[in-house]
Amino acid sequence: MITLTDRDRWIVLALLFRVPLLAESVLARRWPDTDAGRENMARRLWQLCDAGLLARYTLPVQAAADVALFYRWSPGDPDPDFGPLAWELARRWAAVEARRVVFYTATATAARRYGQTVRNPLRSASAIAHNLGLGQVYDHFDLHHPALAAAWVAEEVVAAARGYGEKVVDACIVDSTATPALAVEYAGSSYAAGNGERLREVHRDCALRRLPYEMWTVSGGGGT
Repeated sequence: MITLTDRDRWIVLALLFRVPLLAESVLARRWPDTDAGRENMARRLWQLCDAGLLARYTLPVQAAADVALFYRWSPGDPDPDFGPLAWELARRWAAVEARRVVFYTATATAARRYGQTVRNPLRSASAIAHNLGLGQVYDHFDLHHPALAAAWVAEEVVAAARGYGEKVVDACIVDSTATPALAVEYAGSSYAAGNGERLREVHRDCALRRLPYEMWTVSGGGGT
């Protein structure tokens, strides 16, 4: 049986409890950016796959190379101007071409060993592209705001707590009482449709609950 390092454990548990997918380019940030670091990463990820804890995939998807905070809202702020936001979102995604992306998921073996809240990560190409972006957002939180990353609750847990007809965001940061304190959403290309209708839906739901939220998307520099 493989002995997990702290880095191994972070990868496996992130895929079981935080986000459905993590791109290899995201995982590369956990190793030194050197030839030796890249060789060590490739070898260790292969070992984790060989141990049955991770599964590796390569697929062509319209995925962002980098993500950035698009806008944020808190109770008391004016409503976002969704028309220009939808236009900017469409402009950014128009610059993103499909590319082959290597990514990883946790396996059923890992779930039996450690438990699981994140499920069904491979529904469609658009869902994979969305979840790859969300994985980058989570990685940003973990690297720059580790206390918030530790309080990250996945979509499946959020959905279980919502009522019929209520919107489900991609993730929530919860406080010490497990109450949502910040919603996190990743806006894919479809969010620009209908003059930003999905952006409006997320806002209406969060505003009704007086829940601050952050909307992330592909960075302004594009994704190729």
